Amino acid sequence: MKKMILVSCVLAASVFAAPEAAPATQQPAEQAAATAEAAAPAATEQAAPATEQAAPAEQAAPAEQAAAPAATEQPAAEAAPADSTAPAANAAATEQAPADSAAAPAEETAAAEAVPADTAAAADTTKAAAVAEDDTTGFVAAAAPTKQAQPPKKKKRKKKKMIDNAMFETQKLAFDVMADFELEAGKVFWNTEEDEEGDNLETWRGEANFAILAEGDDFKGKLGISLHPGDLDKSVDDYETKRQKREKIRNDEYTEVGDYFDLEEAWAYQETEHLSFKVGRWDNTDKNGDYFGGYIDGYLAGFMSTQRSENQLQFGFSPTENMDFFMSLISTAPHLDKGDLRAAFNFHGLEGLSELNVQLAYRANLFDVVYDSDAEIKHNASLKANVPVIRKHMNMFAEAALLNIDPNEDMVIPVTGGFAFFTPVVDRIILEAEYISDRHEHPEYQGFTTKNVKDVLGALYLEKTFTDRFSLSAGFHSYGSSRDFMLSGNLVGRIN
Repeated sequence: MKKMILVSCVLAASVFAAPEAAPATQQPAEQAAATAEAAAPAATEQAAPATEQAAPAEQAAPAEQAAAPAATEQPAAEAAPADSTAPAANAAATEQAPADSAAAPAEETAAAEAVPADTAAAADTTKAAAVAEDDTTGFVAAAAPTKQAQPPKKKKRKKKKMIDNAMFETQKLAFDVMADFELEAGKVFWNTEEDEEGDNLETWRGEANFAILAEGDDFKGKLGISLHPGDLDKSVDDYETKRQKREKIRNDEYTEVGDYFDLEEAWAYQETEHLSFKVGRWDNTDKNGDYFGGYIDGYLAGFMSTQRSENQLQFGFSPTENMDFFMSLISTAPHLDKGDLRAAFNFHGLEGLSELNVQLAYRANLFDVVYDSDAEIKHNASLKANVPVIRKHMNMFAEAALLNIDPNEDMVIPVTGGFAFFTPVVDRIILEAEYISDRHEHPEYQGFTTKNVKDVLGALYLEKTFTDRFSLSAGFHSYGSSRDFMLSGNLVGRIN
């Protein structure tokens, strides 16, 4: 500050002591430009360097009254903030303009050099404000109002559709009609057992199926019947020998059996988010494979075999997305004098095992004792699982059961398992096997009496859809519990 005051005094003395100013035209234009350039950087530097720059500017201008006031004003401009530089320069230019026509352009030039610095600063401030308003980097942008966090929507349970392309629809329901027929044939390759009947095909039958389906948002219903031609199911029970049978066939003297209908399915199903209710008639066939399994409803083994249809009342409960519970009251007896209780827990979409499906089931004829207190109660329980090994290409499944659970009885534990392969050429290939320890001691698990009873039985078959109208299932499997094998095939033709 002392240096600034001293310099100001020296400059003032030099002005009053100097000779009359020379004509302005004698000052070179380059010197005026140099003076202006020296004034511009001085606006942004500290006081001491600015003072040092002001002294050479005074020596360069030969006693010019126009340059002296500019140099005198410069320290003040340096002491002020950078934002006030432009107004100070403009004021100096305004005071000096009437004095000289040549000095005025020089002062205007200095002012013009000072203004862009402030203008750039203002532009930078405006740009920063604009960036703050619209910035996606997250470094400069001002805090934008955030939307209130919404609670996660509850995942809606995925429902399996029964009707894909409805034949006709109403405001609440979609309807469809299913019509198809099946032809099934089977041939045993005899090796160890005797072919007592000597038939060309051990299995040769057919049926026609017709069903009406209805489906809404929370409702499903089905009515299905099967027609069996009697000429493929003629009785042969009255034939004592193979020779007698051949003679009857030659003379077309079969015991006639008329065509007959079966009520396969007739049920209605209503559901809410967590509860469901189903009543009517259907079968509980639930096997991972095709030949073995489904033990909870009684032992069953056979190519594309199904449980018989039963009259049922079923309640369902789905407390979570990963568990379903179904309880059924079942009876096929007149006057409701017999009845079973069936319960099944299904687990799916478990954490870490989203593709694993597990079922734990139980069934017993508990209601038989209501009418007959001496009735024998049989308890069955099963556990089965299905999990993909290679997604969309190979699944592995297994099932184990406890049949006739009774401490005083000989309980049987069948175990079955296998693999399902999915390929572009063949839709599905199934390889499965069943094991029952000491099967020869349990005739009810043999199928028929054989010479050599096997504990381990196997099956290998494939499924192929040829067109949208025809599909075929065929393969080899054990013939009963013997050592012989049978080739079976089932052709399905869709009419509608």
